[in-house]
Parts: sequence; C-alpha cells; structure tokens
Amino acid sequence: MKKNTIIKQVLLLSLFLFLPFSFAADTISPISQNKTIEAIVSGKSICDYDYSNIKTSINNILYKNKNLDKTKYGIAVYSMKLNKWIYEHNADLLLVPASNTKLFTTFTSYSTLGKDFHIATNIYIDGVIKDNVLIGDLYLVGGGDPIFNINDIETIVDAIKQYGIKKIEGNIYGDNSFFDDVTDRYKYSGDQDEVQPVPPITALSIEKNIVTIIVTSGKIPGKSVNVNFRPASSAFTTSISATVASNSEETDLFDDLTENDETDENAILNLAGDSKPILVAAKKKNVRKKSSRQKRNVPSIQITTSMLENGKQCFYVKGSLQRNRTYTYQYYIKDPAFVATSALKDRLITAGITVTGKAATKTLDTNAENKKLIYTFSRNINDIIVPTNKFSDNYLAEALFKLNGAVNGHKEDCAASSRIANKETLKKFNLAIPENFLLNDGSGLSRRNTITTKLLASLLVAANNSTFAHKLDSSLSIAGIDGTLQKRMKQSNAENNLRAKTGTLRNVSSLAGYINTKLGDTLVFAFIFNGPNVGAYKSIENELGIVLSNY
Repeated sequence: MKKNTIIKQVLLLSLFLFLPFSFAADTISPISQNKTIEAIVSGKSICDYDYSNIKTSINNILYKNKNLDKTKYGIAVYSMKLNKWIYEHNADLLLVPASNTKLFTTFTSYSTLGKDFHIATNIYIDGVIKDNVLIGDLYLVGGGDPIFNINDIETIVDAIKQYGIKKIEGNIYGDNSFFDDVTDRYKYSGDQDEVQPVPPITALSIEKNIVTIIVTSGKIPGKSVNVNFRPASSAFTTSISATVASNSEETDLFDDLTENDETDENAILNLAGDSKPILVAAKKKNVRKKSSRQKRNVPSIQITTSMLENGKQCFYVKGSLQRNRTYTYQYYIKDPAFVATSALKDRLITAGITVTGKAATKTLDTNAENKKLIYTFSRNINDIIVPTNKFSDNYLAEALFKLNGAVNGHKEDCAASSRIANKETLKKFNLAIPENFLLNDGSGLSRRNTITTKLLASLLVAANNSTFAHKLDSSLSIAGIDGTLQKRMKQSNAENNLRAKTGTLRNVSSLAGYINTKLGDTLVFAFIFNGPNVGAYKSIENELGIVLSNY
C-alpha cells in the first residue's frame, strides 16, 4: 500500500513538471488536464479506457441492418474520462430530433432560470381592508405554472382566510398576461401540419388545461343523464338532452365512439408515439359485450363544445346511455384563466368568504396605488422538468418553452424570445451552433426542427460539467426502470444504468443520454434516425445502448 502511494506521488510530480510543455504543444484544454490527473490519482491510466474496437462494434450493428438503406442518421459518442469523441458517424448532419428537442428546452431552463427556480402564482389585492372586508378587487396572477390545480387553489383560499379576509366587495380577476396571447403550439411554431394537438399554453392554467366530463346514467329509462366536471368551475355549463336508454336500446357503445370526430387516439399515437395524447374519447366502465346484432343502430353519447357570449364554455350532451353506466370524456379548456378564476371564486364562497362581484380576466395594473401582494404559491422548476424529460410530456415542454421566453426576453412574443434564449445559452457554453440549426417549439412536435447529433451530445457533455448536472441527469428516463424507457434494454448491462431522452415521430426515432461503463467511464451518446422504419430504429438504439454498456 505504501509503495503504491509513493509511485502515485512520483507520477503526479512528473506529470506536473511535464504538463505545461506537452499541453502547450498539443493545445489540449484544461479540462483534459483535469481528466488526465483524475485518471492517475484514481489509479487508472488513460490507456485503461480502451475503446479501440468500438468503431467495429457499432458498425457491425449498423451495416448489417437493411432498414438503414434509405435512412438519414447520425451517431456521436463521447468519453467523459478521455474528454474526446470516440465514435462519430454523420455527426454533423442536420436531422429532425423529435422529442430530444426537450433536452434543449430543459437545458435552457436550468441554465437561465436556475436549477432551483420557483414558478410563482401570486395573489394581489387592489383595494383596502377594513374590518376583515376587502373593499376592492382580488387578483390571481399566473406566472406560467403548467400544473397549477384545484388543490393549489384550495391552498390559496386557506391563505386568504388566514390573512383575515372574510368578505370581498369587488371582483375576482385572473391575470394571464405573463405569456403572450398565442396559446396554440401549432400556430407559434409556424408548422404546416399539426402532428399532435397540445392543450393551450397559458400563464394561468388549471389541471393542465384539460377538463374531464363525467357522464353518469341512473336506473330509470328516459331520465336525463348526470354531467359533472373535473375541475369543477362555474365557468363550465351544460345543455343536456341525453337520456338513460330503455332496455331495448341497451347495447355496447364502443363501436359508436368514432362518431366523435376527436376520438381517434391511435391515429394520434402513430404520429407521435413518445408521449401519450390527451384522450378525448370516452372511457368505458362496466360495459358488457353484446352480439353483432345488438350493435346495430347503437345509441351513444355525443359531446360538442362552444364558447358562450358570457365567456363560459358550454358542453352539449346528446344521445343516450345504458343504465347504471359512467363514461368520461376529456376536452381542452378554451379559456383556462377564466376557469381557474371562477374556480377560485367558487371555493372562496364555499369557504365562507362572501364575494359580491364577478369572476373575470383582467391584467393587474402594476402602478395601482392600493396594489399589494398578500400570498405567493410557488412551484419548483424540477416538478416540471422531470416529467417533461422522463415521460416526454409535450404540454409541459411547451409551457417551459414559453416560460423561458417570458423570463429571458419579451412577453409579447414568448416563442421568438425562447428561440433566442436557446441560442444564447448554447453560446454561453461555447457550443458550436451549426448553420440552419432550428428549434421552432419546445417539445419536438415540429418536423422542421433541425439539429446534429454532435450538438445534441455536446449539450449533454456541457450539462454533465455544469452546476445542474445531477438535476438534468435525474430527469432522464432509466432503461428498464421508468419513463419512456421502462420496457427497453431489460436484462442487460444497460438496465438501470443507461439514462436517456427518447424521441419519436412518424418518421423519426432518437435517443440521447449517459451510460456508465464497466471501466468506470461515463459515455455520452446521441443517436438520431430519420426515415420510415421507426420500430427498427428503436431496436438499433437498444443494441447500441447495450454495446456501450458492455465496455
């Protein structure tokens, strides 16, 4: 043991005497010096990290696969210990990354907002309080929290009660002005086709801007069905003509669900297989299978929706439903800020606080004389980033994209500001931006997004050397364990080892992340395939991941 220690010390002394000359001659970066020193101190030499046959191992997988004949693809692999690229194939080729776009979005969030940034939803009053009565208005000001929900509203109501307010002689306003007015990803991305719909992206949201409609039938034929909403809000209203079906009408509703023009879940999944879409079709509960004869002239529930002049969203429920059945449908909320504000007013009243005014949306006047912040509900940014990457949540990614733009630039055009923030962040980390690099959105649904595998892997190398390294690494799905990689690379060295972000479109498959080797190295990798054989590309990604894990 003592002898080994003396040898290490001699090696270190020799290294420090020699390094200034050799590194100056070869222009190796300071990071390389650190890696070399680290290897020697740990008892390993650079030669111990032998990747001499990695090119052959990877090429054997690629060249035997006929599905790559008409495929554009790029591969890049980087050794953190050697501080160099150990494999590249078309690494500078511009390709569509699909959901690996989310890595750029979340990297920008961590870099510009901070690894422990909190999204604030603020409660302001504009008025005066006398004898527990607010004479004036109360404002719910959204700060871009995409998972703000009914439980959070209940927390806010409790805070308002604790503040001592028992009556509000004024209105309840929702301020949605932190983001711009373009709430549709399809529009601000500039795309020509909509790969998959996403709920409205708003500064003041509620339950991910999705309303669940629960339709329940009773026992008596001819009676009206019952309709409830989640979240419950007086901003929703119904027009119900649907009734409980008679005995002769009772049959399986499943075949008729296609009457709703929004029910083709599988078609949406085929277009964007990485993240499940919103289910707008009915989900059946306790429905008995019937014969083909009974399925003729099937009664069904049809739901349509529109906005009324008073700002409420009305749902029209028609058709018939079997006795003692419950179906759920999901739709996007058209005016989330108004729904959230109305829900706040409803719960204030339920909690015993009198409200004399209305619920509406309005921007808080920052120069108002009687304006006062009375409570802040905050959400840690990691509560958004983890499901964005691990489960490839498109809605959350787009919310982060807008948030990046609003915080770092101009609220008047969050998407344009976010694109600038992306590029400025890459420059900050000295990452070379290729010509024609383009990110139109935050989720990767845009088919016009173009990056290179080298840039994608370089982003992960930069993240690994950053102050938020652990945070971003922890947000990735783990092979064979969770997220979008839960069922992949099981019973291999990659299982519970490889951490990565997946990407899937109809003509795209991608995988990028980290893997620990048996040699004690961490490899950073990026694979992007553009072509018609997405299933085959997934299998190739699995093979490549397993090969890397075997080193």
